[in-house]
Amino acid sequence: MKPFAVDLPHPRRPLLEVVPPSVPRPRPAVEPVPGRRYQDLTITLEWCGRTLVVAADGDVDLNTAPMLRDALEAARNRAPRRIIADLSRVRFLNSAGLAVLIDAHRRSGPGTGLRLVATTRATWRPLRLVQDCERLVIHSSREAAVAASSRPEGSAR
Repeated sequence: MKPFAVDLPHPRRPLLEVVPPSVPRPRPAVEPVPGRRYQDLTITLEWCGRTLVVAADGDVDLNTAPMLRDALEAARNRAPRRIIADLSRVRFLNSAGLAVLIDAHRRSGPGTGLRLVATTRATWRPLRLVQDCERLVIHSSREAAVAASSRPEGSAR
């Protein structure tokens, strides 16, 4: 019998490159922090004064949700005044991603607030389902979330 080769799918592994923020911001107060790129998700961190923006680009699903959890945990450990999870470039958000965002909201202490930016239907609809029972603060743009970071809790959309 003749041997044959089978092409098995490879597990998702992070690429070993550091990615600069995808869209440069014209604000001088923004200090970009390099992010990591994975096959389906790119996460970047940017400082806007005392606010830390965690921007996700791609799909947040069962495979990539732990990466988002790690990024939000690392952001919380830096002790910013506010953390903004910018989901404006997320194309898919499922229950695993929602669980990560709810967990990050619950873990944010009294000195650190979590704000979410949802601009697409893929992110806005799942977040609306849990907004009332979890008291999530959802904004329609990153600028609105940064500007509202000193105001009391409440949805800005």
